[in-house]
Amino acid sequence: MSDKFSVVITTFNRPAELKEALDGVYAQVEQPLEVIVVNDASSLPYDDILTEFSEKPNFHYHFLKESSGANKARNIGVDSAKGDYIAFLDDDDIWLPEYLWEHKKAYDNGADAVVSGYQVLGGEQLFVQPSRRVEREVLRTGNQYCGMSGFSVKRDIALKERFDETLPNGQDWDMYVRLLELGYLLWNIPKPIFLYRFMNMDGIGAKVAKMTPDEAVVRLRSADKHRQFLGDGNYRKRVAAQLLVYLPLKKDKLKWVMKSVHIAGLSVTLNHLAAVTVKKVRQRVS
Repeated sequence: MSDKFSVVITTFNRPAELKEALDGVYAQVEQPLEVIVVNDASSLPYDDILTEFSEKPNFHYHFLKESSGANKARNIGVDSAKGDYIAFLDDDDIWLPEYLWEHKKAYDNGADAVVSGYQVLGGEQLFVQPSRRVEREVLRTGNQYCGMSGFSVKRDIALKERFDETLPNGQDWDMYVRLLELGYLLWNIPKPIFLYRFMNMDGIGAKVAKMTPDEAVVRLRSADKHRQFLGDGNYRKRVAAQLLVYLPLKKDKLKWVMKSVHIAGLSVTLNHLAAVTVKKVRQRVS
């Protein structure tokens, strides 16, 4: 039997979105060995999901009694996986039919782990890095590749290089940096092969918008962890980007700006705000 994928999907209170994600998985050209759904103690019912998919011989469903976070849920999925490769998917994103097939080609060419480009769901925006390998200098500017829905890795590596359960965000970038620093061959697929649901109103953006600047400092943990890898200039830029993301949605905007000035510095903060403004103007003009 040829090498196969275990698909690990983490979900929390998104049964309708999970249905779309699962439909995308089962429409793959390269069918997975198994599909593992880890429910992080959702309060919403998933009865319809279980009714529709539990009869599939390769479908496994784990319900956690206590919410432990997406990284803990992913590690639980890794522990139960049997495939040669593990492909991760967030419950609100959708793979295009060729997704696993493209990843399989990368492994056939020697990859240890793979990331891939994507398109915003319901829009025309594409996010694709052109290089075939994940590049150190690109990672030093932050995650310019993809989130977890575009990532797969050999199972033996996933068992050794666990997801950092202390990180509330940035776990994708943290994983890519660690794998690259350890010498693993990390490939990039320069094609938009999955659909990313941008700004889900129960997602990260909505949660960050409700935080205070002091509460949001916890979101800097991944940058602090890899501060040496980033270098001082990139570290300050990442801090500003993390603190000022979704700024139009936040209350007390000046407090957020001042928090960025305090940690990242005045010039970095102003440069970030200017770059965001220029980008928005260009988007409106185009």
